[in-house]
Amino acid sequence: MKVNGIELGPNSPAAHLRDCRSEAAEEQLCDDLVARIAGTTAVVKFSQAQAAQQTRGISDRRYRVYGVAFWFEVKAEDGKLTMSQHEFLLQELTHGALGCCGGLADLRGFLCLLQASRDDAAVRAKLGAYCLDIVGAWAARGYRKERSTRATRRRQR
Repeated sequence: MKVNGIELGPNSPAAHLRDCRSEAAEEQLCDDLVARIAGTTAVVKFSQAQAAQQTRGISDRRYRVYGVAFWFEVKAEDGKLTMSQHEFLLQELTHGALGCCGGLADLRGFLCLLQASRDDAAVRAKLGAYCLDIVGAWAARGYRKERSTRATRRRQR
C-alpha cells in the first residue's frame, strides 16, 4: 500500500536498505516509539520466548496511541507470521478492531495514518484496508512453524 506516494510494508523498495535486526530488537524499537508518543503505559506486552498458555496467535503488543487501541505483531525484517498469528489479525480486522504487523517502518506508517485519521474520517475508513494490505503482504511470504504448547508436548510423550 502506498501512503503519500511511498510504498510501505515488506515490499517497500527501501526494505533492502534496512538493517536486519532481531525480533527482540525490533520489539524494543517499536515499544520505544510508542512510549515516546503516548507514554510507557501505552505498551502492553504479550510476547514470550517460549510457548505459553494464552490465545494461540495473539499479537506481541497491544498499543494505545492517539485514543485508539490496536494489536501489533512485531516482525524482524526477515520474519514470517505463523498461520495462527495471521488468523488472529484477520479475525480482529473482520470484527472492527485494528491490528497490523511488521517492523518499525510498518508501525511508523500505521501511526502516520492513525494520527491523520484523528481529523479525517476518510483516512480513518482506510485504516482497516491498510492493515489488511500489510498483514496480507507479510502472510504472502509464507508461514513459519508454530511453537508447540506445553499441552501438545505432554501428549507427545
